[in-house]
Amino acid sequence: MRDRACVINFEKDVVWVTPLLSDTCINCNHPTCAKRGSPFQATNPNKLALKCGDIVKIGVSRKAQLLQALIALLLPILSAVGGYFIVEPIANFTGKTATEGIKAASVLLCLGITTGIITIITRSKLNLAKPVIVSVIKDAEETRQSPSPKC
Repeated sequence: MRDRACVINFEKDVVWVTPLLSDTCINCNHPTCAKRGSPFQATNPNKLALKCGDIVKIGVSRKAQLLQALIALLLPILSAVGGYFIVEPIANFTGKTATEGIKAASVLLCLGITTGIITIITRSKLNLAKPVIVSVIKDAEETRQSPSPKC
């Protein structure tokens, strides 16, 4: 994730920002610049005094990082291990024997299904945790003094 953004709009507890895709974008305030990304929402839990045009540093909360690690790493691993152990009871129920090949296929199948579900969820527009504004890098007053049009 890019860590710098320009404040473009305010709503109650949510701030709309546009990511700056390169360091040269800090000095550019042109709204149609091709170097800017798509606007997204960020929260301001530190209650920083923000104005339109401020360049801010964006971060992610520790809780959101922990949740992402648990979902993206631990869940597929647990699913694969579960796929290995679930084959034996299913084979006994159907009256067949669970060979190593069937166990390996079950591990891969469970891993693939879980990875696919996680990929679909993360590629959707669902944002479980919004980015957080950590600090103000460049104030809008400094930005307005530059020759570029304002944000």
